[in-house]
Amino acid sequence: MRRQWKLLVFVPIVVAVALWGLGIIGGHAPSQETAASSRSPSPSASAGASSKGGASSRSLTSGRPEFSASFTGPSLDASVWGTCYPAMDLASGCTNFGNKEYQWYLPGQAQVSGGDLRLVARRVATSGTNKSGGYEEYDCRSGMVTTYSSFHFQYGYMQVVAKIPNAPGLWPGLWLAAADNVWPPEIDLIEQWGATDGHPASAGAYFHPAPLGTPQVASVLPGGLSAGWHTFGLLWTKSELKWYVDGKTVLTVRQHVPHQEMYFLADLAEYTKPTAGACDGSLVIRSVKVWKAL
Repeated sequence: MRRQWKLLVFVPIVVAVALWGLGIIGGHAPSQETAASSRSPSPSASAGASSKGGASSRSLTSGRPEFSASFTGPSLDASVWGTCYPAMDLASGCTNFGNKEYQWYLPGQAQVSGGDLRLVARRVATSGTNKSGGYEEYDCRSGMVTTYSSFHFQYGYMQVVAKIPNAPGLWPGLWLAAADNVWPPEIDLIEQWGATDGHPASAGAYFHPAPLGTPQVASVLPGGLSAGWHTFGLLWTKSELKWYVDGKTVLTVRQHVPHQEMYFLADLAEYTKPTAGACDGSLVIRSVKVWKAL
């Protein structure tokens, strides 16, 4: 899902080619000069992937979840949620130096109210650092959360109920990263790029398999995901990855399936230099649950 904060590998952006007829990949994202090889807005197709077929996700949610997080308290539960990447989980904040991003993540931008978690992006000048540790001012501040310190899992069914923002330049993501902090693999339940520079919003499900250099797999997600609540699911078994949106299968992968523990992240990045009206929105999460694999 695009966040390689540790290895800092950069690759040129390749213009996305729509392969709607194959049902594997498509859509268009605004171009950038460079982007990390993780969660790139220009996906590549790989053999063994399909965006069609599969059973409903309803049968996967029976029994007691192995992990269940809701947001009914007055504040974020620090025993469950970190607010930055593992190597930088400090009150002073962090960003992803592996991508060209314009936000600085702060713990105060991960806010709980009304039973929901809100990752809030605002166009406010914010003090941070560059990848060398020197001072840098960011045009945007935002929020992220991870379960790195509290919950890892290998195989199972994950379900996240969320509202996805569509605002200029915003880049929300719900995803899994490797617990050993080595990238890849990465599994993205959803990434969306807000409309900007005349380009419409685009959203996709993504898989960045190991070893490094293996082509990523992607499927365009249906439009309208920024209206109301939606349920994003991922079934992960020893032989298969299957993505769901609102109970319907959107992507299936049976090659390079990860066999290692991973953890959950949600973030709201800004991928264009903020101007008036940019860096303004919230990724809202109602619940995160994981059931053990059958």
